[in-house]
Amino acid sequence: MRETEQEVVLLLEGVDSVESDLAKNLLANAGIPFLTKGPDFDVAELGEAVHGMVRGTDLYVPRSALELARSILKSAWPDKDAAEAD
Repeated sequence: MRETEQEVVLLLEGVDSVESDLAKNLLANAGIPFLTKGPDFDVAELGEAVHGMVRGTDLYVPRSALELARSILKSAWPDKDAAEAD
């Protein structure tokens, strides 16, 4: 692995587009890089609204930023826990 590469870990799993967008904005404002993996089929098949409901988005952050990212999301959504996947 090159020095510039970091291992990424799952922060949120299967969230809808609204939660995904909110989380991405919070992470971006904190300077935390992230990757998303969304549904793997074409939006045109079902339309955007149904597409977002059928399959959620996974959100990944660098392992080194995982605890900070969880803390930021917990502060924003105190009643919702970030994924416990490590």
